[in-house]
Amino acid sequence: MLVEAREIRKNYRVGGETVEVLRGVSLDLKEGETLALTGESGSGKSTLLHLLAALDSPDDGTITLDGVFLQNLDEAGRARQRRKTVGLVFQQFNLIPSLNVSANLAFQARLADRHDAAWHAEVAERLGLTAHLRRFPEQLSGGQQQRVAIVRALASRPRVLMADEPTG
Repeated sequence: MLVEAREIRKNYRVGGETVEVLRGVSLDLKEGETLALTGESGSGKSTLLHLLAALDSPDDGTITLDGVFLQNLDEAGRARQRRKTVGLVFQQFNLIPSLNVSANLAFQARLADRHDAAWHAEVAERLGLTAHLRRFPEQLSGGQQQRVAIVRALASRPRVLMADEPTG
């Protein structure tokens, strides 16, 4: 199993009130499977994605990512597991404004020790970004920035790709 979640619970404090966002969510995802989370705004989809990607920890329940029990890891260990296993496409792109497209594409792969210039060029070409590699994020349209975010997530050849509103 690539991703296993059991009885995940997550609450947030808003003002003086506790808001229960996730109430006992369980799921399994095998290699090669696709899963789409749907629901109303505020229903916990992004929260669940952040938990599964080891960006945050659940209040209760267990998550195993590529055979590693995330609750046994500290923040640095979760970051290592995330870099090794997960490609993330964020809702807000999260491109680094001071890096051109080419450097943004290489950034995540270098962190994961998986930089492969030929692979970056291939994926950039497939998504129509070759002519934009020397441009900076502010010089791109929203759709172009989203494609850069997708290529960046794929650059390290992750075991699992997680995308928050990838067509937004």
